Amino acid sequence: MLPEKNPYKKIIIVATILVILIGVYFGYRFYQASKAAQIRATITNPKTGQTAFQIRTASTTSGPQIAINNREEAPSVNTASSVPNVTSRLVQLWDKPVSGFDFIYKDIEITSTSTIPTPTVRAASTTGTTTRNIDEKPAVVAKSVPTTVFKKTVLKNQEFTYFWDRKTGNIYENLSSTSERVRISNYTLPRIEEVFFLDGTSLVARGVSSNNESINALYINLYKETATSSLYSSKVLGIGATSKQISVLKEIKKLFYFPNNLGQGITTNGDGSALTSVINTPLTELIPQFVNKNLVTVTTRPSAYFPGYLFFINTNGSGNNEYILGDKYAFETLVSPDGKKVLFSEIVNNQLETSVYDVQTKTIIQLSQATLPEKCAWDSTSTLIYCGIPQQLPQLPYPDAWYQNQTTFSDNIWSINPSTGEFQVIIPLQDQVSVPIDVTNIKVATTKKYLLFQDRYSLTLWKYQLF
Repeated sequence: MLPEKNPYKKIIIVATILVILIGVYFGYRFYQASKAAQIRATITNPKTGQTAFQIRTASTTSGPQIAINNREEAPSVNTASSVPNVTSRLVQLWDKPVSGFDFIYKDIEITSTSTIPTPTVRAASTTGTTTRNIDEKPAVVAKSVPTTVFKKTVLKNQEFTYFWDRKTGNIYENLSSTSERVRISNYTLPRIEEVFFLDGTSLVARGVSSNNESINALYINLYKETATSSLYSSKVLGIGATSKQISVLKEIKKLFYFPNNLGQGITTNGDGSALTSVINTPLTELIPQFVNKNLVTVTTRPSAYFPGYLFFINTNGSGNNEYILGDKYAFETLVSPDGKKVLFSEIVNNQLETSVYDVQTKTIIQLSQATLPEKCAWDSTSTLIYCGIPQQLPQLPYPDAWYQNQTTFSDNIWSINPSTGEFQVIIPLQDQVSVPIDVTNIKVATTKKYLLFQDRYSLTLWKYQLF
């Protein structure tokens, strides 16, 4: 008969292993907290010195929820030198809803005038004459007549903001260095909900039909009927970009979308010509991003209740497509213009997290504050990310709760270094405006001098001068 094994020995071994694992876990969490504290030490607030990192709060909103563990409030840091003169740099460009906006670069012609005086002309006198007859007329002195000279100067590549007023369909422009807004179109086109400006004279507009049952997509070409016309007229062409989601690459004036959610991804010119099929897939609920002339990405529609996936698609239609990242809940993505990094959100341990994934090294930097990628934008050189980041993050399933209007955010705008994860406050909005702004649709000027962004609920348009 075999001797009975000692059961206590097995218990001791298991307990020892558990103690080691717990020690490793909390050691790692302590290391992460130390890293976050180093980052927080660089944060500044120009007005109050009280802008804190994100606070997780319990939700009082009804509806489907998932449990999210509370986080401790990060310490406030008094750094009054980071953002000078914020108030003077922040401008509300339009206090009514807009359907679309973007930076446009174009030449402008300025006519200046100068006045050149004509020399005074006197009548010739008789040399040596000392007297004159009483009937002789005095010498005539001609008055000086100024001459106006016109000079035309062309200023190259000036930066403008174009935006579409949602109620009227009028287009306005704003020279970025000013706050002046000028209407440039002479027509009205209501019921337009989404506008993409391709350049100063062409755009794509999408809206719902009169019965609210379908999407209309239009290519609009702006032109002036005469050389002296001050307002643009329009030529309107219906195009096939009637799917739920489209993505536009302004630099090459092309669109990418899945027609009628059939799983066939196509690229076209803005006017609907040059249709090219670049992918066929059985998936239909996909969010596209036209990253650059060679790359389109698609991400499965995000939800806190289902895992999502990201794929890279070659725009030449070669089929050389690649799975990048996925099997993550609440998965949203925003790929850098060079295609080398991915800003993404997910729910981990019942908490919303935001991270940066390096496509080449396959490494992840978890950010110390969480937000949704659609509240962010990369700059043109892929070296900075600008994000609207909620001051408080209620305990709700994201992004579903945000989409369903179960919550709204009061944001500040931060810049993020994607290589280090370091944050810097750019606009402490709660110190500058009386009403909270839920930031969305951020756009960064090519010059990196200005930001445009929109409030998600009022759809008003804001501009900020970075330097």
